[in-house]
Amino acid sequence: MHGMTTALPSGSWTHSFEEDADGIEVYRPTATFAFPPSRKGRKVLEFGAGTGSMEGGEATLTSMAPGPDDRPLAGPSTRLRPLGMGRYALGDASGAQDVIDIVEATPDVLRLARR
Repeated sequence: MHGMTTALPSGSWTHSFEEDADGIEVYRPTATFAFPPSRKGRKVLEFGAGTGSMEGGEATLTSMAPGPDDRPLAGPSTRLRPLGMGRYALGDASGAQDVIDIVEATPDVLRLARR
């Protein structure tokens, strides 16, 4: 797989739940992928640089879910802290932490697992 990495992506990624398998969530670029129609709506992940650079480990993640009128509603931004080997801790204001593993990241697909 040429161009595959486990580095943190940037930009907007939309959940392509039809492709999920074995606990791996699949996301595609929001602006360029032709998603099939869906009755349940789609989650969107927005990756962005925080106060530093992503390479330096400072990045944010904003999750958006379909609202009552199907337009995405953004949740609070979460700080991402690198743990190594494609693994990132998501910390919120309350101190709770989730972990995501970037299984594959290319310009066309993002595959991740949640722990």
